[in-house]
Amino acid sequence: MRQKNKTDYNIYVNRRKRKINYKRLLLSLGFLCIITLMSLGYGSFFTIKEIELKGNNNISTKEILATIDYYFDKNLLAVKSEDVKRSIQGTIPVKDVKVRYKLPHTLIVEVKEREIAAALSYLNGFALIDSNGYVVKLGSKLETYSIPVVTGLEIVNAKVAEKPLLEESVAYFDILLELIGALKPILHELSEINVSVDENDEIIFYLYTLDGYQVLFGELDDKKITNLKDLLDDLRKKGMGKGLLDISHKVPIFKPFDLETGEEKR
Repeated sequence: MRQKNKTDYNIYVNRRKRKINYKRLLLSLGFLCIITLMSLGYGSFFTIKEIELKGNNNISTKEILATIDYYFDKNLLAVKSEDVKRSIQGTIPVKDVKVRYKLPHTLIVEVKEREIAAALSYLNGFALIDSNGYVVKLGSKLETYSIPVVTGLEIVNAKVAEKPLLEESVAYFDILLELIGALKPILHELSEINVSVDENDEIIFYLYTLDGYQVLFGELDDKKITNLKDLLDDLRKKGMGKGLLDISHKVPIFKPFDLETGEEKR
């Protein structure tokens, strides 16, 4: 009986030792895995060898990559997306930046460009702006852009990715941007937006269409914007000739141009 009890006890002890050994083995393996992953994560295994750029149409890949080329050979897992975003947006006029990675060596950067809405006369060329007023591009020609040129504002300085510095009140520029945003459905039909100020220091807009109509726009009003396209379409259908469409009052008035002088009839 004693011999049996002793044998059972030895079996129990051996089993317990084996369980303890298994636990120690698992802990050891887990520790080794952590050490291995850390060495891979902070070592050279995940270094950036390629930056893949997506979403850019007007801005060259070379220009964007120049703002983040110092990320090459850095550890992919240590790169913060917000840092990459700030690096690009601080120099390049993109609206948004999304960053992700493809293991083991590729950083993927997807940009959303700003949409060019209008051109401001600046120096011997133009400052192209989006609907929020940020300069997207500086150029000597408008090339193939179907956008209106804004006249009547004096630009003191213009830098890409920033709002232009104006000689006039900033409030005028803000109202202009509000108008540009409201006119988005017909911006492609306009050749020019002229900005002037009357004797009461009130801002006045003249719009010029590509097909020869002039629009006197008074106080900014959403209802006027909604009706403007319909009014222009109606004038074209009726074949009333080119002229000045005055919508500065409650009731729109159309004054045909004199065929000989090309000016408004008196």
